[in-house]
Amino acid sequence: MFSNTKKILKRANKEVILKTITSLFIQSLALIIPVFWSKTVNEVTDTNYKVGYYLIIITTLLTIFYYFWSYLNQKTWFRLYNKLYNEYTLETISETNSINRINLGEYTNILNNDIDIICNFLCNLVTRILQIIEFFIIYAYFISFNFPIFISTVIVSILMLIIYIKAGSLVQKLNIKRKSTLDNKTIMLHKLYSSLANKKNNINSIMNLFNKDNKSYLKYNHKYNVIIQGIIYLVLGTIEVSRYAIIFYVWLNI
Repeated sequence: MFSNTKKILKRANKEVILKTITSLFIQSLALIIPVFWSKTVNEVTDTNYKVGYYLIIITTLLTIFYYFWSYLNQKTWFRLYNKLYNEYTLETISETNSINRINLGEYTNILNNDIDIICNFLCNLVTRILQIIEFFIIYAYFISFNFPIFISTVIVSILMLIIYIKAGSLVQKLNIKRKSTLDNKTIMLHKLYSSLANKKNNINSIMNLFNKDNKSYLKYNHKYNVIIQGIIYLVLGTIEVSRYAIIFYVWLNI
């Protein structure tokens, strides 16, 4: 199913282009607006109020434009998501030759979870690529502005990348375990439903097995989400502290 991603993206060509356009506008405005705000503050601080007023109007319009494009970006995101979701669903249903290789729980998990994950990844991939380009632009600005700041920024980025790579294997193992326990839970849920519907005598035993699988799923789901959020907060917190350190460095050297 997922091997057909290239073919599916071609069928969603229009949606991909629209998502790219809205994302490009948002990332561009996210770079431009702080520059205008900085110029506005400088002009007002220097009592050049006439220029400052014009810059305030321009910055306000750019900010409104930013939120307008953010709204359009959400629409194009879900438009692309829906297109990909439908295409992957049709691909999965049409693959009847491999249906005997998986059980009902795994099949349900593919349709309800795996497709959702791959669609989210592809929809966010456009933004991630543009953000990488944005980072290179910021690095280029730092190297032209202050070489020590550029070096410190690169070092922090490399360290955070190493943390992501090192933590990636652990997160992947926990995610596999989480999905596996979800499959088992889904299988037992189908068995439980069948027993309840047919009023069989083995309801209590199946209920106990279902509760056991449910607890296992919650355990690994908890571990997966707590660890992945911890990694995100660690990286974002380190970047935030680095920003304040850079501001403090600039302030000492004024």
